[in-house]
Amino acid sequence: MRLWKSLIVTKKDLSVFRKNKYVLYSLIAIPIILGVVLPVIFILALNSEIGSGTLTHVQVLTAVNQIVGLATMYFVLIPAILPSIIASYSFVGEKIEKSLEPLLATPITDGELLLGKSLASFIPCMVVTYVGAAISAIIIDVWSITSPQIGTLVIPNLYWLLVIGVIAPLACIMSVEANIIVSSKVNDIRAAQQLGGLIVLPLVFIAIFASTSAQLSIVLAIAVSAALAVADITLFYLSKATFQREEILTKWK
Repeated sequence: MRLWKSLIVTKKDLSVFRKNKYVLYSLIAIPIILGVVLPVIFILALNSEIGSGTLTHVQVLTAVNQIVGLATMYFVLIPAILPSIIASYSFVGEKIEKSLEPLLATPITDGELLLGKSLASFIPCMVVTYVGAAISAIIIDVWSITSPQIGTLVIPNLYWLLVIGVIAPLACIMSVEANIIVSSKVNDIRAAQQLGGLIVLPLVFIAIFASTSAQLSIVLAIAVSAALAVADITLFYLSKATFQREEILTKWK
């Protein structure tokens, strides 16, 4: 497989995504809402409870762990949901832009083409995920250090690093590959997004697991990571096996 050919496809798709206001606004809004707005709301609500004097020190620590758990959940959901918006444009968008036929006629293998398409969706999704996670971690840590009830950093811990550094990108790859398969089989963006949205449902359960950091062990998190890795590899080879250039060219006229 020639990586440089895949990167050409990736670069071309990224330039198209930058011109799509719907995709661009989604990439900007989600990290702002989940990385800034929601942590601030949670912290203000907890500060209000602390100020009322109704919470014990143990209850404050429990509430902080819940906030961290929610933040972890959100940053698994972001890379799971965003591909249903971005990857759904992979082939359907090419058809609308009248550039699909020349693309499929280029001397590039199916694996190189699908890898390029996957990277074009994976890269922006993970960039905004890590930007949002970094902002959220800074806000929570600054508050926790300055809070007399906490006085120490709460992020990152080993579990948070495992979820954000391993589970989130693996979940993103799974969502990207599944959505690209859908995009290569339908010829309407709305249909692609609706079907792609269904792909997110099993990943939501992973996000729920990620939010229960106090109960979920490191070993189980590693097991989830391994299962996602197997699913990612399987989906990539499935996409290659089911990708039919001739069918797309003839039936999408």
